[in-house]
Amino acid sequence: MDAERRGLLMVAVQRDSMPVLLICLVLVGIGLVMVYSSSSVLAAVRFGDSSLFLKKQSIRVLIGITLMLGLAQVPMHWWARFSRLIMLLAFFLLLLVLAWGQGPAQRWLSFPGVNLGIAVQPSEFAKLAMVLYLADVLVRKRDDIHRFRRGLLPRLLVVACVLVLIALQPDLGTAIALGLIALVMLWVGGVRLQHLVGAGLVASLGIALSLATSRYQMQRLRSFVDPEGDPDGYYQVLQSLYGLGSGGFFGVGLGNSMQKEQYLPEPHTDFVFAFVGEEFGLVGTMVVLALFAAFAFYGLRIGRESGDAHGYLVATGITAMISIYALLNIGVATGLLPTTGLPLPFVSYGGSSLMGNMAGVGILLGVARSAAAGSKRSGRNDRMVRARR
Repeated sequence: MDAERRGLLMVAVQRDSMPVLLICLVLVGIGLVMVYSSSSVLAAVRFGDSSLFLKKQSIRVLIGITLMLGLAQVPMHWWARFSRLIMLLAFFLLLLVLAWGQGPAQRWLSFPGVNLGIAVQPSEFAKLAMVLYLADVLVRKRDDIHRFRRGLLPRLLVVACVLVLIALQPDLGTAIALGLIALVMLWVGGVRLQHLVGAGLVASLGIALSLATSRYQMQRLRSFVDPEGDPDGYYQVLQSLYGLGSGGFFGVGLGNSMQKEQYLPEPHTDFVFAFVGEEFGLVGTMVVLALFAAFAFYGLRIGRESGDAHGYLVATGITAMISIYALLNIGVATGLLPTTGLPLPFVSYGGSSLMGNMAGVGILLGVARSAAAGSKRSGRNDRMVRARR
């Protein structure tokens, strides 16, 4: 690579990393505003403090920013070296949550002896672990990945184990989201299309089995297919659509939402996008959509310009991780998809999701930093060689 091309590469990756950071921070800022606006009534009625959820989320944001900036400094070869260990830790946490999980669907782990209301959602850690694992293994096994039995099947079994453990919580929405992320990475990593189609068909059978054995999952699907036949099951989506529709073009104004008056249950979590539409109208929703589209554009461009197969796959996986979650959440809030229970990245209330996504952004920034540092180091070596001559 000549000096001019290296210089252009270094400028490009540094140029793309700044928009990614700014978009992340803007979405987090929007999230804080919407968490407070949507949860103030609920927090006041239930806890006597209208800003309770804002305070908790603000602390998580500060931790998330620290984590993001710290992970941005980690060399990329560390993620490759420890990816299998990280994946094993994710397996351990997913098994642990099946035995000692808390919450309505046993998706959270609380630390023993810690009475601070701190709980983590292992599936949020598992999605990032899976991205790092697949990025590493697709590079290490690049010569065998076209062979199904020797190259692809062992990787599919690892992914399948992750998805099954999450689906058993039960959390079918997260399992489907992680399956889509895995398919994107496998496709980008060079897996044959017919193998991916076969894997998708097997996954579809698994989804059908989960629906057949879970009453509440089947009820959600029936409510989506026939809302009039089960108005109670479609209630959240219906209220979300009311909110989006009443916002009009410019919205009813910040803090003036009617849906937060306890019409929409837990308004600050999965359906926060509806409050963006109600209070800021079509303009507000389009701004949020544009921010996620811009994040996907710059994230993929960081991967393309990383000059390294591992960095390319990590950047693609993290970008897909955040983009797929955003699409699924917005699809549910607008009534285009069945309810999945997935948060809107950076915007919805929740610590595990926020920190997991900000950790992913930190690693994505690390891809850009490593590419720029590698280009600079290569240029310096070339100058030394020319000087010796």
